[in-house]
Amino acid sequence: MNFTEQNGRIIKQFADMMIARMEAVKAGDWEKGWLGASKGGVPVNVNGKAYRGGNVFMLMLDSAVKGYDVPVYCTMLQANRMHAHVNKGEKSTPVIFWEHVYKDGDGRQIDEDAYHNMSDAERASCKRIPVLKAYRVFNIAQTNLEEKQPDKIAKLKAAFTASADAMDEKGMYCNDALDRMLAGQAWLCPVHVDKPSDKAFYSPEADCIVLPMKKQFKRHRDKNEVYVDGQEFYSTLIHEMVHSTGTESRLNRGLKSRFGSEKYAKEELVAELGAARVCYELGFASRVLTNSAAYLDSWIDSLRQEPAFILTVMNDVEKASKMILDRLA
Repeated sequence: MNFTEQNGRIIKQFADMMIARMEAVKAGDWEKGWLGASKGGVPVNVNGKAYRGGNVFMLMLDSAVKGYDVPVYCTMLQANRMHAHVNKGEKSTPVIFWEHVYKDGDGRQIDEDAYHNMSDAERASCKRIPVLKAYRVFNIAQTNLEEKQPDKIAKLKAAFTASADAMDEKGMYCNDALDRMLAGQAWLCPVHVDKPSDKAFYSPEADCIVLPMKKQFKRHRDKNEVYVDGQEFYSTLIHEMVHSTGTESRLNRGLKSRFGSEKYAKEELVAELGAARVCYELGFASRVLTNSAAYLDSWIDSLRQEPAFILTVMNDVEKASKMILDRLA
């Protein structure tokens, strides 16, 4: 199988995973959101090293959809080196990364060392071609690692133990890091959340976020639902924060696209998945926003027609998420 065929299969597997989740949302699976109940933290390998890039969200999604306890993964070789094995019949998930192929001015392939040893003028005549590659991983639940390495696996699982529930005086979920950011107006742009509002939005023209007050999100009486109402406030905030990262002076995602356009729909997907990814790492769940759900059909069509669309989306999601999480660190 050549690189093009292999890449196509990998990309399609990612796209199919996302389409399946969108179809579930369309069928009424709203409460679980994109990633289900948060475990806190990001997916790691069996040595505790965090995954990066678009792999973060896709492994979060894989773990949520398949009901794994924790997003901890390993290769077959890693399991074997720890005297364990992958259980019979289990299917792997791809983890992607980019390498580069270098070609000189005559089109001949050269190695990376040769390229870096060239003069600036020589390098200018060369081509640096990105090539998508992948390796296959399995969740630890697909192996017998817990039996063979109980202490190591217990330590990995402990890192994902949910923190104690935090709530405000109304019984709504609260997040100290986000509350401090709001109190100190420490985000990249002003966030107006101290006056009643009938909608949440980011204005590229004014470079500010407007959000209903937290108490406006309290729509239920049951204490468990009231608690989740608080999470909805923060996930809505983060959704708009993701939008605000896309200005020309920040990540430049073309926020001036008109409502209903293809670019506008993509930006909504970036904001939705970015919010889900940040909420997951901060330790709380993110519901699917009603206004974003209106784009489900167009997102599904885009992914079916051009599966590689998922790579550009996940790249944008990870860049925006990192910008937010770095501010909250």
